[in-house]
Amino acid sequence: MWNPKANELFLEAVERQPRESRNAYLDEACGDDAALREQVESLLAASDRAGSFLESPASNDALTMDQSPLTEGPGAIIGPYKLLQQIGEGGMGVVFMAEQTEPIQRTVALKIIKPGMDTRQVIARFEAERQVVAMMDHPNIAKVLDAGTTDSGRPYFVMELVKGVSITKYCDEKHLPLPARLELFTQICQAVQHAHQKGIIHRDIKPNNVLVAEYDNQAVPKVIDFGVAKATAQKLTERTMFTEFGQVLGTMEYMSPEQAKFNQLDIDTRSDVYSLGVLLYELLTGSTPFEAKRLHAAAFDEMLRIIREEEPPKPSTRLSTMAELHSIAASRDTDPKKLSGFVRGELDWVVMKSLDKDRNRRYDSASAMAEDIEHCLRDEPIQACPPSAAYRFRKFVRRNKRSVTAAGLVALTLVGGIVTTT
Repeated sequence: MWNPKANELFLEAVERQPRESRNAYLDEACGDDAALREQVESLLAASDRAGSFLESPASNDALTMDQSPLTEGPGAIIGPYKLLQQIGEGGMGVVFMAEQTEPIQRTVALKIIKPGMDTRQVIARFEAERQVVAMMDHPNIAKVLDAGTTDSGRPYFVMELVKGVSITKYCDEKHLPLPARLELFTQICQAVQHAHQKGIIHRDIKPNNVLVAEYDNQAVPKVIDFGVAKATAQKLTERTMFTEFGQVLGTMEYMSPEQAKFNQLDIDTRSDVYSLGVLLYELLTGSTPFEAKRLHAAAFDEMLRIIREEEPPKPSTRLSTMAELHSIAASRDTDPKKLSGFVRGELDWVVMKSLDKDRNRRYDSASAMAEDIEHCLRDEPIQACPPSAAYRFRKFVRRNKRSVTAAGLVALTLVGGIVTTT
C-alpha cells in the first residue's frame, strides 16, 4: 500500500544537497519505517533519472525555463503517441487528441506544458504524485495515464480522453434546472472525496477541469488533471502570475484564501472544498463570488487581498442585483422569482459555509458538502446554518478595527466623563 506521506518527504528530500544531507533527513523522517523509506527513495531515483536527461547547465539559470515556442503539432510523434488534433488550450498547456500505438492502441488526451515551466521540477513533482494518482479508480475521475518529455524538452501528461464540455457550458446549453445541476455537482464532490482519501488534493478545481460527457444519453461529469495541478504549480509571485496571465484569468476566481498567500505550504483538502463552493456558486447564479472583471482589473496585491479578506455576497443576493437575471433563469429552465426562491435559504448557507475564509468553519470534507446538498434536495435538515449574531459581530469588528477602536475610545471617554460628573 502506497503511503501518501512518501510524497511529502520526497518533495522535501529532493531539494537537499549533498546526498549526505538527504540521507540524514530520511533517517530522521522515516525512522524505522523501512517501507516508507523505500517508497521515498524510489521517487528520488525517478527524479534523478529525469534529471539525467533534463539537466541544464548550472551556470545559466535561464536555460531551466525554456522560452522557445511550442513546436509540436498535429502529426508529431511523442514517444508512443501520435498527435491528431488540438482540442484545447489553457494557461499551463496545449491539449491534443492523440493516438497511442503501444503497448495498447487507444485514443488519449495529451497535454504539453507551455514554455516557462521548470521541466525537471515538473517531472519530479509528478513522479511524487503519480503513484497515488494511479490508485484512483472512480467513475467521475479521468485517469492520468503517463508523463514524460518531448524531444524539445517539454513536459507532457497523458490522460483519459473525455469527449465533453465544461460543466457550466453543458448545464447552460442543456438548460438544466437547479436540481439536475445539483445532482451533477454531488457526483463531483464524491469524486474529489475519493481523491482526498488517496492523499491527492486537486488545487485547481474550475469548470474547465470538470467536463461533462454523455454516455448512453446519461450525463457523466469527469474531473480531469488530478496530479497535474500540483506538478505544474509555481511559486506565487507577481512575475509568475502575469507571465502566465491566461492561467490567472482561468483560475484566480476559484482560488482559496490560503492559496492566495505567498507561502502556499499550508494547503489541505479544505482548499478544494472552497473551490467546489465557487463552482457551486457559479452553477446557481452564472457568476463567481468575486466577479472576474473586477479581479482582472485589480493590481496583483489587490487581487490577492480581495480573495483573502473580502466576503462575497450570498448567491441569492447576487441574483437579486444581476441585470441579466431573466437570461440566467431561462438557462436554468425557470423564472427569476422561482430561481431566487430556490437558492435563498439553505443553498445560500451551503455555499457560504464552503466559502468561509476560516477553513475550520468550512465543510471538513467534500462528501459532507455533498450530503448537505442531497438533504436540500430531499427537504431534510442540513448541517449548514446562518452564522450566529456573535460570529457576525466578530467578523464586523475584524473588518472595521479602526472604526470600532475609535468608537470604543469615545464611549470610554463619555463613560469616564459621566462618572466624574456624578
